[in-house]
Amino acid sequence: MYGFSNIVCCLNTLYHVLNFPKRYAAMNCSLMFLLMSLFLKIPFLFLDNNSQLESPLFSSFNVKQNSENIHLQMIDKPFYNNVLKTKTGKIVHGSSYIEIYDNLEKEEYLFSDLKDKKVISCSPQSEVVVMRRYTGFFEFQEFLIHKGDSIIMSFDTKKPIVVKYSRFKYTPQDFNVENILDNTFSNIHTYVGKATNLRMSSFKYFFDDPKESAAQLKRSGSDKVKAIEQLEVKVCKDLLPSMTSLQKKTQVVLDSLLFSKQISQPIYDFYKNKYANILLKLEIMTESKDSIAMARQINNVFDDKAYVDEYFNQCLESFQKINYQPKIIPYEQSNIRDYREGFVLVKNSKLLNPKVKDRLLFLSLGQVDICFRDEVETYLKIFVENTSDSILVKKANLKYQKDVIPATTPSNLHLLALNQTQVTIEEFVAGKKGKILYIDFWASWCGPCIQEMKYSRSLIDQYADKGLEVVFLSMDDSFQKWEKAATKQSINKGNCLKVLDPQGSSFIQEYKITTIPRYMIIDKDGKVVNANAPRPSDPKVKQVLDRLVEK
Repeated sequence: MYGFSNIVCCLNTLYHVLNFPKRYAAMNCSLMFLLMSLFLKIPFLFLDNNSQLESPLFSSFNVKQNSENIHLQMIDKPFYNNVLKTKTGKIVHGSSYIEIYDNLEKEEYLFSDLKDKKVISCSPQSEVVVMRRYTGFFEFQEFLIHKGDSIIMSFDTKKPIVVKYSRFKYTPQDFNVENILDNTFSNIHTYVGKATNLRMSSFKYFFDDPKESAAQLKRSGSDKVKAIEQLEVKVCKDLLPSMTSLQKKTQVVLDSLLFSKQISQPIYDFYKNKYANILLKLEIMTESKDSIAMARQINNVFDDKAYVDEYFNQCLESFQKINYQPKIIPYEQSNIRDYREGFVLVKNSKLLNPKVKDRLLFLSLGQVDICFRDEVETYLKIFVENTSDSILVKKANLKYQKDVIPATTPSNLHLLALNQTQVTIEEFVAGKKGKILYIDFWASWCGPCIQEMKYSRSLIDQYADKGLEVVFLSMDDSFQKWEKAATKQSINKGNCLKVLDPQGSSFIQEYKITTIPRYMIIDKDGKVVNANAPRPSDPKVKQVLDRLVEK
């Protein structure tokens, strides 16, 4: 493994080479990167039809070259070390393996799902998104990918990525920047991971120190919250010197890669701003500058049209954490900062420019939704009234606005289709007369529901020609969350609907659907014959369904 000094030495050695006559310029750049490759042991990105990593599974995967989706195929033996071990014996497991950051939205894909399915297909709203692949509990790699891309990625992180199709013209090392940096700077991904996940970095401190673990267990109420917040600041102070140095060193590597035309400009911009924004976050958390100076720096980053990504959002949330501290209140079995008060503090602030403030207010609205879902509509109204960004207003309405049920159609249960048309349960069942309906009540936020999905989907194939249909009824309160989850679970075609106002539905109350997942069977005559049917993973479900289809 070669350190930063080797790169500097390599670049200095090549300085004179690059001063050759212009007619040799292309050769000089190639020579420079060839020597750097030998120093750093860089794997190259493979483009288009490359058989080295191609797998039969991907070959049978139908990829349309004009598709608006992003397709990712995982190959090779699944492996993922997501365990965080601590000195006190506490073991914590990470959950996500792949995360897609689409501006202000995030999609998570679990390793447990990918090791079986091995395929991701998502429909991003933005032209460019960030894909994060975890290699450890804190450590991860990130790649800038484009709408319409079809990519093959090995579970073995040392193998190169294959781009099967893209409308974007990638250059040879666009997908290898993370490997280059990892081979150059030891522990860079650990530093980045800890700076990104300050909360778990703080918990690790407790887990590693028996005395601190015992002290934290004895704390209660606001003292417990403040102790964690103080520890987050301590983690930032510990990371700041290393990240300050790494930000400068990574910039040299990125500049050389761009100069030698081994990475494209958008890829360069992403990584440049990634490390700059991580450093900015640490400076905010440690209060290296006063709030006015820090606000000015945040405003400048946004106004300069730098790549606005998850790391910029983290800078905003850190700025809110340090400068707009709401009171600590009891919440369920613990205590939290009152996000509702935090939202109001951001709204009334004059430090940030209007566009940056709008973005932070949108992020604050998401915090309110997490803990105070029943009150989010009140804060949504405040957000709409105080935000000038029409795109954010539209996004907020889609995400948090409750569905409106038409008063003209009386029913025990109103349903919404993905094409935004509404239907009553009576109308829907009447349209399926002569069919047996196995109804799956679920929601995007319900882990057990998602675990049962593959079994529900298998019932569709098993009973396709036997007069039985599986119907997915979502209990989500957000159209956008439901739509994304339905697409992710591959149930977005056919019998996929959302329950409107579950709390106000007499159908939901009558059948006591208070928890999910919940399953129900309606017979060929439209009558509920089993209001609490076996789960699709339960072997008994086949016995029940077989008896019905044989009648």
